[in-house]
Amino acid sequence: MYTRILAAIDRSDRAGRVIETVTDLARLTGAAVHVLHAEESGVVYDQVVALEDHETAQAVVDRALARLREEGIKADGEVVEVLHEGVPDAVLDSAREFGADLVVLGPRHHGRIGALLGSSVSHEVALHTPSSLLLVL
Repeated sequence: MYTRILAAIDRSDRAGRVIETVTDLARLTGAAVHVLHAEESGVVYDQVVALEDHETAQAVVDRALARLREEGIKADGEVVEVLHEGVPDAVLDSAREFGADLVVLGPRHHGRIGALLGSSVSHEVALHTPSSLLLVL
């Protein structure tokens, strides 16, 4: 079944559901888990502006790792710094580097216009991932 699961999480309520799902899957399969959180930045008037501070981003990963490890699951994690538009590529790169055979994430759109146009992290990851994808609603 699955041996290496990438859990891509943000700060939304869905992140908790992603970790719950990954916990259940990892317990059933014995898979190792890699937790990824993108610390996003945006460009404003030619300046890169952090949309989240590093301590907050790291806390997201640390909470997820604590929950997984409490269940006896082998887990590690990372925070990657990316521009807002680069989140899908960060997820895909991390999945490749970790050798994930399953990517688990929640749906997340880049605003209402992006949702209408089908532009979302989950959509972009689904189009380009070489592994299985589980979308947790």
